[in-house]
Amino acid sequence: MKDHAEFLTEEQIAAEVEQMKREIESGAISAEEKERNAYFTDPANAAEIEEQQARMDLVIALYEARKAAGLTQKQLAEKLGTTQANIAELERGKRNITFLTLARYARACGKRVAVTLL
Repeated sequence: MKDHAEFLTEEQIAAEVEQMKREIESGAISAEEKERNAYFTDPANAAEIEEQQARMDLVIALYEARKAAGLTQKQLAEKLGTTQANIAELERGKRNITFLTLARYARACGKRVAVTLL
C-alpha cells in the first residue's frame, strides 16, 4: 500500500493541512476521526495497539540510530550489503526485521542491541 502523501501534489497536501486546521479550530471531528478514536479507546484492541506501538518504537530507534551515526540510507545500505530501498522499508515499518539484521544495522550505526522481556 502506498503512503497517502505519495499520491498528492504539494498544493493538495497544503489544502488538506488547511482543512484540518479549520476543523480543529471549529472543534469539528470527522467521521473518520471518530472511528479512529473509537478504535484506539476500545479495550478489545489494546493488545494490537501495544504491538503496533512497540513496532513504531523500533522503527524510530532505527531511524534515530542512523541519523546519530551521520549516515544516509544509501551509506548504511552499502555497509550492510543491501539497497537503500530496503533500508527505507525497514525505517518505515514496511518490512519485518530479523534479529540478525537488527544487530548488523545497530553495529553499522555504532550501537548494540539490548532486548528486555517485560
